[in-house]
Amino acid sequence: MEDSFVSSNFQGFETRGTILRLERFQVIFEIYEVGAALRISEVLNDLKVFIDGDLVYSGRAVVTNLLSTGTVSACEAKLDDPGVQPVIGTVGNGHSSVREAYHTFLGRWQNQMKVLPEFKIAVSDLQSYLWDLKLLLEQIELSVLGHPSRNRSEIELEVSQDLARPVLSAIDAMHERFEDAAERIQPEFRGPHEASARRQLHPLFLCAPFGYRTYYKPLGYAGDYEIMNMIHRNTFEGGSLYAKMVHYWLVSQWAAKSVRNRIAHIKAKLVAETARVMRQHRRARILNLGCGPAREVEDFMAEHSLADHADFTLVDFDAETLDFVTSRLAETKRRHGRGTQIHTRQMSVIQLLKYASQPARNPLGAGFDLVYCTGLFDYLSERLCKQLVGMFYDLLAQGGLVIVANMDDRQKPFRHMVEFLLDWHLLYRNPRCMSSWVPDAAPADSWSVVSEAVGVNMFLEARKP
Repeated sequence: MEDSFVSSNFQGFETRGTILRLERFQVIFEIYEVGAALRISEVLNDLKVFIDGDLVYSGRAVVTNLLSTGTVSACEAKLDDPGVQPVIGTVGNGHSSVREAYHTFLGRWQNQMKVLPEFKIAVSDLQSYLWDLKLLLEQIELSVLGHPSRNRSEIELEVSQDLARPVLSAIDAMHERFEDAAERIQPEFRGPHEASARRQLHPLFLCAPFGYRTYYKPLGYAGDYEIMNMIHRNTFEGGSLYAKMVHYWLVSQWAAKSVRNRIAHIKAKLVAETARVMRQHRRARILNLGCGPAREVEDFMAEHSLADHADFTLVDFDAETLDFVTSRLAETKRRHGRGTQIHTRQMSVIQLLKYASQPARNPLGAGFDLVYCTGLFDYLSERLCKQLVGMFYDLLAQGGLVIVANMDDRQKPFRHMVEFLLDWHLLYRNPRCMSSWVPDAAPADSWSVVSEAVGVNMFLEARKP
């Protein structure tokens, strides 16, 4: 059942597990090994058990048995008294709702009959392929252990690189079938299709660090700074050879490629705009809203001496993100001896928009030579997008440039897999939509909508006369 699970903090890793069996004082569940490795007799102080969304147990549990397959572990845990509290009434506990429970079950089961045959086949084929791939890679891992003279991680990397092209090609083909079948689903039947896909594919995708973090969202939102870091690293990551391969496939998708291209696009703009301002014998003032890990700033500082002539104001609503970016950029600045000035500010979009009608009071200041926002508009309404572009335009100095980005999946569909399996939802737009955000004061020849190389990320760029 999609909303029946256990939740706990295992050795500092927030995680969930799928319930396999539940008794009053015992629960057996699957977890995907993405960082935490449970041990026999380990105490889980904050285990929560949910059945159909209802909390039936919250408290201490002790691990009594483990069965690991390398990617997924089946964990048996003993629950403290009073154990699981009943959510279904019976004659014995003073209620009689078993028939109601059965009808609920029957309705959920009948929902499966609404799943399109072509969607069932697409999901089933992908599940079958991934399961057999997992078995093959586990056999290869056993072979790797037979080479004590060589570093295991080096051999696994060689194997991963050797298999990546044919494996990714096979998954890509099945992914295309999945997207094509999902496109035919009527909105009112989307729920049963999502539940069906997750039930069959989650155990095969959530073992990958990218899949796990994206779905469970430990910071409370999709696309956090570490998810972006995973995309930027674009490597094999995970606790097993299979998990590494699935992770690599996820960070190799069109959307992930477009994010890396987006970083390159903005870095080129940092170079061009800083050089433009230098010719005016000034330091460039640059503002980034929703900065995330600010990888484009890090790359700019590492690769270009022009960074000595730029001052950045980086804004994000998340404190952990700002702590990360402050530390990371300080180290980059030290390593390359840069004179770049970095200022961070914790602020949400709503807080910033309070100053839309009072630009003189904006705590971020004004007179910026470049204002950009590349990872936020995909989550905001049309009204907020237009308001923000107008505000950014007002914050520009004469000759300054504003850049905002948004994703488009029309040419290279990927959204259904992301939504169904990873619960990551975006607002996709097209050039015509983005052009409606252009401020009224912007001359007709001062703005354009352009795309990065794979055509997924689009950029609205407007220069102030």
